[in-house]
Amino acid sequence: MRRVLLVCALAGLLVVAGGVGLLNGGADQPDPAQPNVDPAVLSQLRGDDLATTVATLQDHLRAQPADGRGWATLGLAYVEMARLSGDASFYPKADAALGRSLDLTPVDNDLALAGQAALAAARHEFSLALRHSRAALAVNPYQPQALAVQVDALTELGRYRAQLTALAQADRRQPGVPVFARYSYAAELRGHLGRAEQLLRRALEGTSSSADRAYLLTLLADLERLSGHLRSAQDLLREALRQSPEYVPALASRARLAVARGDLTSAEVAWEDVTSRLPLPEYLIELGELQIATGHPDLAAQQFSLLEATETLLRSNGVRTDLETALYEADHGSAAAALRTARAEWSRRNSVHVADALGWALHVNGKDAAALRLAVRATRLDTPVATFWIHRGLIEESLGRSQAAESHLRRGLALDPGLSPWQAERARDALHRLVRSR
Repeated sequence: MRRVLLVCALAGLLVVAGGVGLLNGGADQPDPAQPNVDPAVLSQLRGDDLATTVATLQDHLRAQPADGRGWATLGLAYVEMARLSGDASFYPKADAALGRSLDLTPVDNDLALAGQAALAAARHEFSLALRHSRAALAVNPYQPQALAVQVDALTELGRYRAQLTALAQADRRQPGVPVFARYSYAAELRGHLGRAEQLLRRALEGTSSSADRAYLLTLLADLERLSGHLRSAQDLLREALRQSPEYVPALASRARLAVARGDLTSAEVAWEDVTSRLPLPEYLIELGELQIATGHPDLAAQQFSLLEATETLLRSNGVRTDLETALYEADHGSAAAALRTARAEWSRRNSVHVADALGWALHVNGKDAAALRLAVRATRLDTPVATFWIHRGLIEESLGRSQAAESHLRRGLALDPGLSPWQAERARDALHRLVRSR
């Protein structure tokens, strides 16, 4: 299941439509004092190319420190560096660069405002991201980064009707790959996988960018896996990695595909590769749970220790990790900590993902009646996230609602063959209990 934003933001957050190049066009004789870096293409850069772009901007700003747009572009580049590397220390750098831009150009600086929106979203400050994106759009209604972040922020806040309104606005003003991808995710959230797939395929037809294609092919592969089409998912991932050989979301999708095929040895190797490249909490949990399932709890403990250290580092750089922390603590740590962090996140946003986390935290603290209300809310859109339905089924089992529990556990297990084997085993154990008690 795609998340709109992970710890460092949705892959492709700043991708915009069209065949833009790294250098701005227009002038026959560009000013050599300008770095000519187009902010629109930052998310299409990978690794060394992005680092080179950052170095170019830094050199330019040492020579031209009063270039407000240059500072805004550097701020966006730092956000993108954090997304690609998982190094949250780029976020304070982004904050400083964007602040410098606004100091230099305090009026009508839509690029810096959009950069602040992207930074806030990457830090999981979604209400702030929404405010900044709307401030940018008040200056420039066609600002592409702001249009994208506005949709993402509304999605993460759980404001799903407003999400569709913002999508329609973005489609009118900046149609293209980012809008198709977000429409697809909106369909997926509501359980319409066929529609989500159609939209992604239409987006693929409209782009030749390797970065865009790797992104879209990976999303398609995830949908194919959810639909049980494992060969198709494999082919799509092979092409995604041909387009961008080190694209981490594609590598993570390949690890889940190995789980779906029952090849847990290959899955563990794949997850180790993924987490060595980008140790996101979500990825570390999947590797740790796989290692528990394969009889290596000592290795899992190492992943969970790394996860705790990673979350500490993220928080020290301004990233809110309460959603990921709540899920981890509920399953592998402190029930009290799970409930505390889930409640904190619920006070800020009411998405289906946070409803699920709070419901599950209430359950592990023995508060099943309240937990069920949240689990029902988490599944109200028919979102095809296996753990949403498994959590609901386990809560219903605790309440003695055996028929509903069995139905929802079966649904969760059927939704994703790439589900964590540890999570799947827990659901199957509950199903066996329910069947025996008939």
